[in-house]
Amino acid sequence: MRLTIRINGSESATPQSFAVLWVDTDEGLWSREAHQGIDLPTWGKVRDVEGAMALCAADGGNAVCQLQGLSFGATQREQGTAVLAGDHPDGAWRLQEVDRCTTQPEYHEFISVAR
Repeated sequence: MRLTIRINGSESATPQSFAVLWVDTDEGLWSREAHQGIDLPTWGKVRDVEGAMALCAADGGNAVCQLQGLSFGATQREQGTAVLAGDHPDGAWRLQEVDRCTTQPEYHEFISVAR
């Protein structure tokens, strides 16, 4: 399942700060597709941590963002709190699209990531 998620940062950070992410729950990976004012890596790994979807850096380290109330199995919720790493941790996420298609990504064979 692939999710499109928009994260809005706090207004105290950068006005109108945002990031748009694609999350592939089958592959356990996420990628940043667009952003302004929210500094996230271009891609990383996804973990389900205590009722939150944790977006981790590609090296699998600590979470750079936690999407509270969103988990691999529960995608009915449409929005919630985003906890960002850094100086301005307050944010909000909104689920924009859920793609349940089982089609493999175009460049799937080029992705080699230790999980």
